[in-house]
Amino acid sequence: MKLPDHFLRYFLIATVILLSGILFVIVQTAIIHPGIEKFGAVELRAQAQYHNATIIPFMASVYPRLLFLNAGVALFILMVPLFWVWVWWFRRDFLDLTVVFMQGTVCILMLALGHNSFSKIYISYRLLPLPVITTMYLPHGWLEMLAFILAGTSAFLCIDALRSYLKENGNSRTLHPGDICLFILGRIWKAGVIIFVLMAVAAAIECWMTPVLVESALQAAMLNT
Repeated sequence: MKLPDHFLRYFLIATVILLSGILFVIVQTAIIHPGIEKFGAVELRAQAQYHNATIIPFMASVYPRLLFLNAGVALFILMVPLFWVWVWWFRRDFLDLTVVFMQGTVCILMLALGHNSFSKIYISYRLLPLPVITTMYLPHGWLEMLAFILAGTSAFLCIDALRSYLKENGNSRTLHPGDICLFILGRIWKAGVIIFVLMAVAAAIECWMTPVLVESALQAAMLNT
């Protein structure tokens, strides 16, 4: 299957923006919370007991909520910037400015996502052993990251396609707002399905596999402490 034109460019842009948000919140957290010391044997044992008694039963029951929360955020990034098209509908000479607003909105949402979603990484890293951190974030996190980056990438690609569509059809007297909606849906529905599937798999891993892996990692860490 051939990738859309400029896919790699926008994929890299979305990745850099998301990582910038993550880096910013890590630095911010490090400044706000200096001098955090790693858990000792007593703290690790308490963490393991809390994880076994509270986290595992809780995660096993929140799959639908977690799926629709994460998928909703990704689809929000994919679709919301496109609502700027209604500025163009009332001011046809604002097409270039409208495109800038769309692209800027994607950038802001990706940056905010990285900042708001990864605020606990630094604290977890300072408190817990590396194997625990790895099992806590990696099994499901790479799928979530990929889905979020694809959402930003697809939004950029749809904005490009929408700009060409409006330049070609903007002066047509038969153009209807519904035509624009159908064009947008036609451009993003495949990406939306892929994002939802990735989030479904990631949520399943996070709810039923990640807690078990974290429990094993905590047990191993206590043996080594």
